[in-house]
Amino acid sequence: MEKKNATYDWSKIKEGGVTLLVPSRSLDQKEPPKFPAFFNPAAKFNRDISIFIYRHYFDRSRNNISFVDSMCGLGARGVRVGKEIPQIQKVVFNDINMLSSQTAKVNTIINNVYHKCDFYTSETCGFLSASSNFENRATIIDLDPFGTPAPFLDCILRAVENDGMISITATDTAVLLGVYPRVCYRKYYGIPLRTMYSVEIGTRLLLSCTALIASRLDLYITPIFAHSYRNYIRIYCKVSKSNYLANKISDKIGSVLHCHECGYRELMKKSLSDINCPLCQKKMRMGGPLWISHIFDKNVIFKILAEILESETRNAQESKLGIQNINHIKRFFEIASKELDHIPYHYISDEFGKLMKNSTHPLPKIVDKLIMDGYNASPTVFSSTGFKTDANLREIKSSLSNL
Repeated sequence: MEKKNATYDWSKIKEGGVTLLVPSRSLDQKEPPKFPAFFNPAAKFNRDISIFIYRHYFDRSRNNISFVDSMCGLGARGVRVGKEIPQIQKVVFNDINMLSSQTAKVNTIINNVYHKCDFYTSETCGFLSASSNFENRATIIDLDPFGTPAPFLDCILRAVENDGMISITATDTAVLLGVYPRVCYRKYYGIPLRTMYSVEIGTRLLLSCTALIASRLDLYITPIFAHSYRNYIRIYCKVSKSNYLANKISDKIGSVLHCHECGYRELMKKSLSDINCPLCQKKMRMGGPLWISHIFDKNVIFKILAEILESETRNAQESKLGIQNINHIKRFFEIASKELDHIPYHYISDEFGKLMKNSTHPLPKIVDKLIMDGYNASPTVFSSTGFKTDANLREIKSSLSNL
């Protein structure tokens, strides 16, 4: 067993606009070690996206904006927030691992943001509960655990200020994507679906669980953004104090019916059992309850794209934004800006090659054909070959048969 007091090698790396001191073994191991301090280089895209969303969620004239990294590891996200988002006046780091907290402190010193940072070494829920009084509530709280965030959802919702933001990561994707449906129901109060669009179902299950817990506290969540990448699902939500809105949460929760025989799927706002597929008459399976409404704040996305466009105009992408994969991120947000995010599932282009026993058509061609035939259609951030449409399976097949 690895000893926590062993001697470790350290490396300095660049990420975004900051320099980070990280354990060298984090950079060459498939699963980064938790000691001496956790750092996952593969989560860089996750952190890039979060910086853009935090930066553009709040009005620039707002004062006293605070950010809490409740499971900070060596502080990569919090340090980037402190350095790259000047309007955030206070950054709080917490990690139960003392070495992580100390490393985060070193990284704030390296990047000249130590003066606006606080550091704690506490169990996450205890730390957040201590912050739940009116004076200490944070504007933005991030929760990025090892595995499920379910045990911490009550705590993070109590600790954020009214109309503040929470960002939550779930890395137990095997549970949310349907490998362990009983575990998913126990932790997230919903049944997953093992389908080609499981990742979106899992994302909406996480949103639904968060919304239901919030409603019990007379709180209401409004999704700002949600996405999945590699082995994690991540959501961003505005949290508002309103028992009136909390009472209406049932309007945002429903289920998705899926036929595993022919691929037919539809939204069901009320739970029903023993429903047969209208196309092939086979019994359908139901996934949910899950979030069935919008998951993107398009105004935030448009602000992000405007910033990227301004940077491109000045030919200063890396110098201004500090993001090396800016074209990939631009394309990602462009897709999100057009996505039909109120539809709680998507289709994969490969499905129709198999269903119709012909070659798979390119995604842009499929989307354009559906629009030409009078349907709404868009790509989706949940899959590079996925698309959303208000056409049902029979209508999609009929439309694509003419391609």
